[in-house]
Amino acid sequence: MGTIKDKIILLVDDEPAILQMCQSILKENGFGNIVTASTALNALERMSAKPDMAVLDVMLPDEDGLEIVKKLRAMPQTKHLPVMMVTAKTTELDKVRGLDIGADDYMTKPFGIMELLSRVKALLRRSAGAQTKRLEVGNLVLDDERHLVMVKGENCELTFKEYELLKLLMA
Repeated sequence: MGTIKDKIILLVDDEPAILQMCQSILKENGFGNIVTASTALNALERMSAKPDMAVLDVMLPDEDGLEIVKKLRAMPQTKHLPVMMVTAKTTELDKVRGLDIGADDYMTKPFGIMELLSRVKALLRRSAGAQTKRLEVGNLVLDDERHLVMVKGENCELTFKEYELLKLLMA
């Protein structure tokens, strides 16, 4: 699982002061690897860093942050990435829309430093338990919760040893 020092956090906001503040807060509190972006395009490019979570503003200059969440949920490599929306959009409808689209948490600006840290840690904690429950490579799916292997949607019978070896190879 690693420590918070090993976690990669992607911060996305078009306001340089907020990016700088969040980055400083996280670094001062033990997070060692912070990647930043100020546009939707930059955010999607930064996915190559394989972040452990994203803190994402809704109102970006080139694309709505909710559209980014939709794109992340549509890509196999990021569909389970924990995403926290941090935005000035404060109505109940805005919050519900963000969560329904696929955000894992929604925090409104202005926010407190302690709340930001607690929410980031909570999301990382929850996501750590969800890792490796389902692995997919091409047409091959290994569902570790149900101990199933499927090839092109068809169940594949494996011995325990075969299953464990396949799981090691796919991880």
